[in-house]
Amino acid sequence: MVLSVGSRECIGRALPVIGGMLRAPLMTLERVRVCKRDGTLLADPAEPPPPDSAGLAYWQKLVVYAGGGARHEGRPLHGELIRRLRREGSAGATALRGQWGYHGDHRPHGERFWSIQRHVPVLTVVLDTPANMLRSFAIVDEITAQTGLVTSELVPALRAAGPDVEHGGLRLAEARPHWAG
Repeated sequence: MVLSVGSRECIGRALPVIGGMLRAPLMTLERVRVCKRDGTLLADPAEPPPPDSAGLAYWQKLVVYAGGGARHEGRPLHGELIRRLRREGSAGATALRGQWGYHGDHRPHGERFWSIQRHVPVLTVVLDTPANMLRSFAIVDEITAQTGLVTSELVPALRAAGPDVEHGGLRLAEARPHWAG
């Protein structure tokens, strides 16, 4: 899986190149809002549209892209994010370790054979209701004061299930083509 965040023009130039490298590529494009970069606040998460005509509401997703070595008060940034979000009652968060990545003007970095230290990207994904996302974003904003890329996007459905949890459903909220996240 290749994840890329950038302008429409930049992504448009990269798609044919990436597609040419793959035998049978499957691609999706999503509108995201870049909220923070390298500790600088650029925008708050977008305000979602109201529920659709069937009463289905959107959820929100924040993604924090950071290096695996990124720290907050001496602890791994992704672990601290998940600990704090869980303690504050966020609906859900997970960390995904990548194999290779780059951002901005930084050189590509990732797994290297025989390397003692790992320099891989880690994505921390947070899902919650728009009302709760304000609290979650405040935590993300605090913990990413020095590093990371933070994006926000709308999610048309969420289904969570576990031993004592059953929430949401698989019906998708109606698309709003004019929403400019």
